Amino acid sequence: MKPQLKTIIKGLLLSILVFFSVSFIMILPQLNPLSETHGFNIKIGFPFVYYYQFWVGHDFLNWEWKIRNLILDCLITWLTVIGIYYFIEKSN
Repeated sequence: MKPQLKTIIKGLLLSILVFFSVSFIMILPQLNPLSETHGFNIKIGFPFVYYYQFWVGHDFLNWEWKIRNLILDCLITWLTVIGIYYFIEKSN
């Protein structure tokens, strides 16, 4: 396999791991109010919120996906990680 293709694949795998890690870290501080039945909402995504969940009434939970923001978050994460990985590999 060509060295450039290996770099792209490693960068892709690293960016997937970073994306999932950042999404998980963004939800952790919001998990505490899950025991309450009112006034809770969850926002997932950095820098753009791509998933939002909130209570509408006493027993009605509403949610919303923003696919455009999800794609933008994935693209930003991929470009950032692949750029950092490229410069690290280039300096070695």
